Amino acid sequence: MKFPQVRIIHISDIHFGADHICRHDERTAADAGIPKLWELIASDLQSEDWDKYVWAKPLTEKENSPLLLVLSGDLTHTAHAEEFRSAIAFVKGLLSKSLLGREIPLTHVFIVPGNHDVVFTNQNPADRFPSYCTFINELFRSADRSSRPFAYPDQADTLNRIHTFSDEKLLVAEINSSYYVEKETVDESRGQVDLQAISSLRRALEDTAANSKDWIKVAVVHHHPVLLPSFVEPNRDIDAILNAQSLLDLLREHGFQLILHGHKHYPQIFSYDPDPAWETAKTPIPQLIVAGGSAGSRTLPDGKERANTYNVMAIKWNPNALQARIQIVTRGLTTVGPAKKLDPDRWSWKTLRVYDRVLSPFDSLPLLSQFTRIPFPSPKDELEIARSKHYAELRLNMPVVEVLPSLIAGQGYEARVWIVPHRYQTDSPVKVVWSAGHMFERKISGPESAPDFCSSFHYWGPMLIQAELTFMDGHKGIGYVYARLPDTITRRN
Repeated sequence: MKFPQVRIIHISDIHFGADHICRHDERTAADAGIPKLWELIASDLQSEDWDKYVWAKPLTEKENSPLLLVLSGDLTHTAHAEEFRSAIAFVKGLLSKSLLGREIPLTHVFIVPGNHDVVFTNQNPADRFPSYCTFINELFRSADRSSRPFAYPDQADTLNRIHTFSDEKLLVAEINSSYYVEKETVDESRGQVDLQAISSLRRALEDTAANSKDWIKVAVVHHHPVLLPSFVEPNRDIDAILNAQSLLDLLREHGFQLILHGHKHYPQIFSYDPDPAWETAKTPIPQLIVAGGSAGSRTLPDGKERANTYNVMAIKWNPNALQARIQIVTRGLTTVGPAKKLDPDRWSWKTLRVYDRVLSPFDSLPLLSQFTRIPFPSPKDELEIARSKHYAELRLNMPVVEVLPSLIAGQGYEARVWIVPHRYQTDSPVKVVWSAGHMFERKISGPESAPDFCSSFHYWGPMLIQAELTFMDGHKGIGYVYARLPDTITRRN
């Protein structure tokens, strides 16, 4: 597998218990008629809404695009045993269904504790984790103990674990940021990953470094590792992860492309790409940090469009170009109508945002070479006449191409082509026929389907793409663009 690819269902902050959305507003009322959260999510993931995403449902079983389930903490509200039983039922319910065309094996489920998943009134960490450890041990009872050893309350600091999948070129790090959560201390809601845990994580990553150099790497943690203004709540202490710089430096050093977290119930994404001037120049790719929002809590940040959310994403990695493409679909649950709350049978999911990010350090672009400047010829020479003639043939409608990793499992790159009008253009084509040679079907685009005549080709090697433009008066013009195969370029010293 030259370009590994995975898909991820990212769910955070479910808050089973008094704060959970799938229960009646009146505490003493029956919950009959209110669907379970796993049923709502499973039904959504089986809907036709996902047919528009080329990566959502692999075409064949052989396409190696594994589907992961990631839960980034706060499964419960008070860490009560009954709430953890609901969490087990939630995970098992999802695993019992075909989601995005695949069933998720238990080996592809990844979970970290949140601050609500520990008994934070107890001073001793060993007394804060019994319920969570019981939950983890019960959920993974049938798992291979070499990858899922038993979790013990007095060893909860070992909940930082590395999971490797060599066949899928995948590494997932579960990082416990809730070990020090304790009521009426500075750590009451703050996350912390101590230096001992970071050191242990470093050793584990170094042990796998030789084999996992070209892999997709995903880190899962509950608290936010980077403090953004949107995460700052009035009259509340700063609760980002303590020692976050050491943690992020380690993850960046080992090539993690993606960091998933929860905690703030505020869904958003951003890239993390600090580059201090006094450090030795390096070329790691930026990291994409994804805040999962809350799938099940009643407590949400202020905002007219606020909703319970979860994310579904695909990530494709080209190690040769140090380039990753990550597409994220954030789904929001509509529970309120124009004037009042909706009954549960009228709840529905909708797409709030689709993010499509390409992460690259631009090491696939060459440096400028030496060149000589000469005056522009007057009158125009043959070279300039030929250029102007080509402009005229296309009537100032120019084909362009952007190359990015393909999100079709088993493919390498996508060449996205479209027509860009010159600012002095006065005549638009009525049809564009795109051709990339005998290995591809031709694509015919009209203005009714795409005003910019956009199309795409998915490929493994470079190609010359031809665009035939047809105009209303029957005139035709032909233009060409070259779609390269990005790769890192050896830099001159």
